[in-house]
Amino acid sequence: MLFGRRKPGYTTTVNSTVDPEQAVLELQKAELAAKKKPKAEVFDIDAASETARRLKETGSTFDGSAAKAGEDVMAVVEQETAQLAAKQADAAAPEAPEADKAKPELLDFLAGEPEAENDPFADQPTKTAPELPELTPAQELAGYIRSRSAAAMLTPHALLLTEVENADELLAQLPADPQCADIVTRKGAKDTYYYSNANMSDNYAMIAQLIEDKDLCVMFAEMVRFNARIYPSATPLKYFQRSPYGLSPEVIEQTWKSMQEKPEYDDIEELTNNQNERFLFSTQHLTRRYAKAISDVDEFCD
Repeated sequence: MLFGRRKPGYTTTVNSTVDPEQAVLELQKAELAAKKKPKAEVFDIDAASETARRLKETGSTFDGSAAKAGEDVMAVVEQETAQLAAKQADAAAPEAPEADKAKPELLDFLAGEPEAENDPFADQPTKTAPELPELTPAQELAGYIRSRSAAAMLTPHALLLTEVENADELLAQLPADPQCADIVTRKGAKDTYYYSNANMSDNYAMIAQLIEDKDLCVMFAEMVRFNARIYPSATPLKYFQRSPYGLSPEVIEQTWKSMQEKPEYDDIEELTNNQNERFLFSTQHLTRRYAKAISDVDEFCD
């Protein structure tokens, strides 16, 4: 008795000596495996038919008793289908244009291009910066004084005599040189001091000169009189603890006690404001009542 299933494209004959159920099971497995393949591997019906036809012409059949017979036929069909699909893909692919085949490399293309005229990126001749005129010795001395002023330091005349050759001769040339007009002097009790008013204010130069003179009584009196005349205001004793003075409370007390014993400082007096802070003021410029009023803290301010 013959058993068989018709497959599109070819006919399968099963030998009666084989268990029918086993033969059908083998064919179902092969069919199920073909259905599970991706779309790219689905059989081409025409190719499969052509393969089956050629197998039939050559008398090729398979015996259901062989477990792999169905699989061998399927493998042949798949191989033939893949070859046919490859030939069709090669025939359908457009031929690359000649221009693409001979496409030059970018660097080779640029190297072969002629140089453009008036190229804005072409090398330009190097322009040499104009040479600055050399500084005179007096101008170099002025630069030295400026650098010290920028560092908040006066330049004593005695220091210049030890560090600069022909210092007095060069200092005499400074007032006549317009490039040195910022160099000014301040006469102190112990020396003459030079500074640049472009790098140091005159008020700070006055304070620095008093510190350089190292006469604390004179420094206290000058600063108290200056504050009373210019602002006007009384000067708190703790003011001298700040920079650039940096005096300790003990030195401040000793200096004030020494001033009280010298008649040249009779105009310097002390007061205490409403916050119990101690101030000095000069009677040359402020009355005690006015000095007290401007020293008190207004408790009714917002």
